[in-house]
Amino acid sequence: MAKKIAYPGKDHGSFEREWQLHKNCSEWWYATGTLDSGGDLYSFQFTLIRARAAFLRPYILMLALTDFQTQEHHYYQNFDFIGKSVTAGETSVSFGSTAKAEKTHKGIRLTADGGTFGYDILLDYGKGAVWNCDNGYLKMGVDKPGQTTIYYSYTNMPVTGSITVEGQKSEVTGKGWFDKQGGPYKLIKPETHWEWFSLRFFDEEEAMLFSFPQDDYRDGTYIDKAGKARRLNDYTIEPLEFVKPDGKTTYSCKWEITLPGFKDEKYFVTPMMKGQMNIGYYELLADICDEQGVKKGICFVELLPGARNSSFANLLFSKTKT
Repeated sequence: MAKKIAYPGKDHGSFEREWQLHKNCSEWWYATGTLDSGGDLYSFQFTLIRARAAFLRPYILMLALTDFQTQEHHYYQNFDFIGKSVTAGETSVSFGSTAKAEKTHKGIRLTADGGTFGYDILLDYGKGAVWNCDNGYLKMGVDKPGQTTIYYSYTNMPVTGSITVEGQKSEVTGKGWFDKQGGPYKLIKPETHWEWFSLRFFDEEEAMLFSFPQDDYRDGTYIDKAGKARRLNDYTIEPLEFVKPDGKTTYSCKWEITLPGFKDEKYFVTPMMKGQMNIGYYELLADICDEQGVKKGICFVELLPGARNSSFANLLFSKTKT
């Protein structure tokens, strides 16, 4: 059963309160990170969405594990259009027995069973959570009533646990990032679609960039080594290449990012391997390099179709795959 609370907008409560499901909102619990197993690199994704689209309120589960040695992307998704299998409370959210995110005293435990793959990992709270953008409040590209979300992140989370691929279990360590975000904005409107960059530098600092190129709007957050957050909305993202992974819809896939007054100020973000389509958005892991070509970190990138396509065929929920 999913308990629902009122959406407070700018007058939000604590991280604990806003973990919960808000009435009449789209929102998601979303984790990504890198894992090391004996020197082999993997990335993981955990996403549970409650989508507000017209009269529908479906729940969507998306799980992924990518092997960078074999270039194999393991992916699982499932839908619940009435929420019968979903439990969302003050400290946990789950999709039946398939996946669960649970806040414990040590960190957030993620368990996932994607059939041919799975994971059981603990994301230590690390530097703790921060409110993103305008003290946790984000305008979703357009200046219209209701087109907003509340957004916070744990940006630097040491990871321990195990992964299982084709029945083979391996112990892993790594680093993760956890987002909780949601609001009453219109999910399927191109004007509210984003390009999201989660920059994770090797010096234990992070930046989150939320960009709406179709509206010329951007917002974000810079998090220093001590975990102190600062709003970051004076930046530019220049796409250098584009792809059409579905043959029809354009996504950017290589970027020059300029952050005036922050760190090295200019970086190049380049995909480590071909990205993946998840229902109707494009996601990938990239290297962050400075102007001299020195690798300074990694970046998870999430791209929605409306950001670069005023009319697009591959809307969220338009195509399913398992």
